[in-house]
Amino acid sequence: MNFYRKPNLMLPVSLHDARVEKIAMRRGEKPLSGELVLYFPEGIRAEMKGKWDITGSAEVRLGGIDWDFSGIRYYEGDAVKERSFEEFTADLEESSFEIVDESYGYNRSVFSGYRYQEGFFRVEMEIYHFKEAEYFYEAAPVEEVGDLSE
Repeated sequence: MNFYRKPNLMLPVSLHDARVEKIAMRRGEKPLSGELVLYFPEGIRAEMKGKWDITGSAEVRLGGIDWDFSGIRYYEGDAVKERSFEEFTADLEESSFEIVDESYGYNRSVFSGYRYQEGFFRVEMEIYHFKEAEYFYEAAPVEEVGDLSE
């Protein structure tokens, strides 16, 4: 009998409770050449020196995007609205997107959370990409560093 155990990966970064203030995108001339950058001016959570802390400003870059299998959905009451990435970019000028849950696998990154617009509503962003996600972040100012390991 063959056996394989899939590791439950724990990334040294987390977008939980991080707020996307804006995104930048490029569709690309060729298939799978698109790029998407999520900006987090208030930072993300990262393991630094053995402790979990809030970073300084951060961004997440996703490349090799297949736009045909990527999308954004707004769940407002009983309605589900599909939004384009261009529409979502404009929407972020009014309010941020707070990520509550993130999942990765099979060339997909899925971020779900909430936006506020006359009340909170759920948002899900699904990105199908062929390049690895890249996380860039600044160290937090010394006075803001805390221990989030608990």
